[in-house]
Amino acid sequence: MQFHLVLPGLAWHRPADAPDLPALANLLGHASHAWQPAVTLESWLARHFGADLDRLPYAQLRRSGETAPPRPDAHWLCCDPVHLHFARERLLLADASGLAITRDEADALMAGLNALFSDIGHFEAPAPDRWYVALNEEPRPFFHPLADVNGRPVELFLPEGEDIARWARLANELEVWLYNHPVNAAREAAGQRIINGAWLWGAGPRELRLPTPTGQIQADQPFARGLARHAGLEAQPADRYRDGTALAVVERLQRPALHFDTAAWQAALGELEADWFAPLLAALKAKKIQRLRISAPSDKHNLELDIVASGLWKFWRKPRPLAALLATAPPPNPQNP
Repeated sequence: MQFHLVLPGLAWHRPADAPDLPALANLLGHASHAWQPAVTLESWLARHFGADLDRLPYAQLRRSGETAPPRPDAHWLCCDPVHLHFARERLLLADASGLAITRDEADALMAGLNALFSDIGHFEAPAPDRWYVALNEEPRPFFHPLADVNGRPVELFLPEGEDIARWARLANELEVWLYNHPVNAAREAAGQRIINGAWLWGAGPRELRLPTPTGQIQADQPFARGLARHAGLEAQPADRYRDGTALAVVERLQRPALHFDTAAWQAALGELEADWFAPLLAALKAKKIQRLRISAPSDKHNLELDIVASGLWKFWRKPRPLAALLATAPPPNPQNP
């Protein structure tokens, strides 16, 4: 049996901050590794599931992975809340991971959006930082994924293709409406960053066929859960290693790495040591797993690790601390300004 663990945020390039974890170090000491080009978690998952990357309905898949079932007859578009700000005369975007939007704030904004923009579609927020709009027709432009735009100039990622004027106008109207909403007045008074934009993305054809994966899947991330459901599987919680699982997507490191939160990243690694690394090492030693793969997609590199149970007898291979592995990372490719 092969087990695949996906850990976005593991390859955070701060070697000095990586704690010494015995089980992980033992796994890394017996692992072969490769630093591959940067890839988002969503793109990595889509490739793993055999989905077409040219026109993948990200919004539909992510909405399918939320707790409440989506409208089956709708065309879905992500309409995620963001913070827009100027830096050196360029308009930059920051996603909602640092906005700490409350449920009450999201509900108030959804009510207002549905009252004013009912001709566009129906707006929903299954989570305070994940918004959607259900449309009657599939949008025709190409929209850049939010992960590509985060922290970068908005002007480089405007919609492309057909009917872009309509969607650019909607984005501008949403910015004006959000900026003037009482929710943002209260946030500004409290010293919080305001929610002054909504990034539209994720359009694609509603019909999608995926091959059914082998084995169970563990994931809490909505896009991963949505992919699993489209492939005919119901993902289990990604809280700890379970026998019989073939793929697990664990996000505990992703947000701390994104926000350079060293303490939270170290704490999450300690949890992973107990919940995942130690049980997986034991499963390899007991030959319950013949092969363990660990993937760590990120915006700088994609780290791929491979450990085979038959190689654990090689006693001369010493444990390798995570810090030593991270120190081997090549410089990331320079991005556009």
